[in-house]
Amino acid sequence: MRSDLDIAENQTIQMINRARLLSQAGTDDSNWGIHASSGILFKGTSFVNRDRDFDEYYPFASSIIFSGIDEVFFSQLYGEPNVTGTITLTALNGDTRSIAVEKTLGGSETIIIPGEDVRMRIDFAYIKNNGNGSAEAASYVGPNAVRYEDGAWIPIVTDSQVHTDNSLVFDSTGLAVERGDGFVRVMAHGDLDNGGKEVVDAYITFEHASIDRVENDYGDNECENPFDGNENNGVGGDEVTKPNERQVFFQTRVTNYGDSILIYWKQDPSRWL
Repeated sequence: MRSDLDIAENQTIQMINRARLLSQAGTDDSNWGIHASSGILFKGTSFVNRDRDFDEYYPFASSIIFSGIDEVFFSQLYGEPNVTGTITLTALNGDTRSIAVEKTLGGSETIIIPGEDVRMRIDFAYIKNNGNGSAEAASYVGPNAVRYEDGAWIPIVTDSQVHTDNSLVFDSTGLAVERGDGFVRVMAHGDLDNGGKEVVDAYITFEHASIDRVENDYGDNECENPFDGNENNGVGGDEVTKPNERQVFFQTRVTNYGDSILIYWKQDPSRWL
């Protein structure tokens, strides 16, 4: 429960940071805001009347209860909130976290302004294993299978240097990731016994980069019809959707062979604040 609370707190702070920066930059000539209890960063000055095509989803455990301020948007140029107060998060065991939303948006406890480095994270929404399936909520990056926990940020570009892996570990028990210059390969491993299957649904979100396109991989590890809109838990139920310009929803159903997609990204241009 404490871990769920910590994750929800971090996700909410990240939403606030990003909504403020997008508003300051005048991205799409719009204000940007957050709806805390829904875990959604939105474009506009109202969650109800938002442009849903630009929603960014920050998932957290459904057991977390939000109180206090639930919706806030930020002004263009100055990034000032339209309301001030506190967002309170409460876990089932009674533990709480408080996030202050203030005019100055200062203080290391509430707002940490991120740099322009590119990073991505994988948030697991659903996992089911049959037979000898062994999928878990973790990502394994590069040929050394460096483990990143559910929702942890994975560096893509740091100090203008692109992280490149050149390969990945095919038998990772979570999702395997290979970083390249302008693309990321994400793979669910296969090679399961007869009757074995892994069902994995995961949100893949980029920061400071937009998604140019998503392609099916090639060879033995390509997905089965991932763009046909046919969503189910069967072997042919692989599905890839792009809710917005920075996020991919990857739904993979793995049996004999792995499922892999290629996500092509473009780094946000430099800007002055």
